[in-house]
Amino acid sequence: MATAWQDSWTFRIVDQDTGAAVPGVPVSVLEDGGRAGGYWVSDVDGVVCIPKHDRARLRLRVGLRNEETIELDARSLPDDPIPLAAPRDLLRTGDAPAAAPAGIPPAPTPAAATGSGGGGHVVRFARIAVLPRDRDITVGLDGTHGEASAAPAAPADPATIRYGVLLELEQIWQSLGSQAGDTLYSVSLGPGEEVKVLVSDGRWRKKPDARERQVQIVAKMVGARQLGDGLDAVPLEPCVASDLPAASSATVRLLAERTARMSESLRRRPLAITELEGDKPAGTAVRTLRNLRAEGVLTYHFVEPVERFRSIVRSPRLRPALLVPFRLPNIATREVVRRFGHAIKRSLLDRALASDVDAVLSVEGGGPSAAVEQRLYAHIAANLPYYSATIIAAGDPAERFFALAKLRDPRGRPLTDVIENVVVGRVGNYVVFPLRSADFTTADWRSALTAAANAASASRAWQEQTITLPLPGIWLRSELFPAQLAGGAEDASAEETPDAGRAARRKRG
Repeated sequence: MATAWQDSWTFRIVDQDTGAAVPGVPVSVLEDGGRAGGYWVSDVDGVVCIPKHDRARLRLRVGLRNEETIELDARSLPDDPIPLAAPRDLLRTGDAPAAAPAGIPPAPTPAAATGSGGGGHVVRFARIAVLPRDRDITVGLDGTHGEASAAPAAPADPATIRYGVLLELEQIWQSLGSQAGDTLYSVSLGPGEEVKVLVSDGRWRKKPDARERQVQIVAKMVGARQLGDGLDAVPLEPCVASDLPAASSATVRLLAERTARMSESLRRRPLAITELEGDKPAGTAVRTLRNLRAEGVLTYHFVEPVERFRSIVRSPRLRPALLVPFRLPNIATREVVRRFGHAIKRSLLDRALASDVDAVLSVEGGGPSAAVEQRLYAHIAANLPYYSATIIAAGDPAERFFALAKLRDPRGRPLTDVIENVVVGRVGNYVVFPLRSADFTTADWRSALTAAANAASASRAWQEQTITLPLPGIWLRSELFPAQLAGGAEDASAEETPDAGRAARRKRG
């Protein structure tokens, strides 16, 4: 007896040694150029169902991105389950939880087991706190001044070294598994019908070969834009605080709330699925759907794939810090802008000058015009301390060490003797470095750090929440309506024109 035609290939992920089914293994379908065209995760039985297509070759990757590509002849693949070996490295790591059946989240684990050794991805954040008397250096950075009711302090000498506290936070992301999200679009095809669907995905703004994980994208959205890249921890806006336990709790809440908002913002980025009419627009992908059956209506559903995470923000670690102002001479030059162009562009005080920075960095067309260079260099020269700090923070550590060795703290000690040569943040025109010991900070901060340590032994601030993030690609699910069930719909549209009847069979999700 002939078997019924199936509209998907079935693969079974198995252990290379025992042949047992392996759940929770990611499987990606690769298109030309290595770009991912779809993403699936094996279920509790190790099964993955991938919709069939009309191309001659099927290119798969089982596991993470460092695994080799598997290329199969799509025309000779059977309808029976096809075994695929799971990577050995993936089997040795016990961090990834087994995938639960659709719609059933895994059982939560106790909060005490969510340390860095308990699995998950860790993202580090850093925030600088200054005393109320140093409020003037935070004005204009985040639109707030810590305590809005307090009057701003009189500006001090901009060349004076300031002291502060570094709040180091860890945010743990533990995957709860992938699942189907919202249905984005549905199209129904009668026997022998075909349609081309246009997919325009604006959620990922980088090229596929340089695309970051969604966790890193959310972390950058949460962080402060003007503080630049290249730091070990994602920087947050500075704050004014005299009560460190209260500032720690407020920072934990800020990070949790902003993570939830940025996650929703990432999911709201444009993702459009429409039927193709005319030529294919640039930057889009086209999928051809067909109903090759002799009878029955085949409905395709485009589904948004999502991944659920348990996000835990830990109580921050407090460290004394030193805020060092820099004023470099003659940095408004083409050579400096081309060397530090990325850091300058990200930290621009006037975002309208971003195109001028791109023009100076470009080597095509004979270089930038004199008017463009003059406008950009005048802006840098007018904000020399700010862009000096930008260049010092993004510069070579060895060159920065020699610059710090020439500076002294209020007690006359070389800065290289009291600080670590690691940039942990920026506050206006100041570059922030951690102090080697609390003995090198002021008496006010020493007493505040001691009080915070005593308060932390009694209670620690932390916050846990569930976050849903989108996954790259689109899931395609098919649903067959036999002819006897679809007959009523066909009779109802029999009096319509063929084009109207075909349009009536298509719907949006």
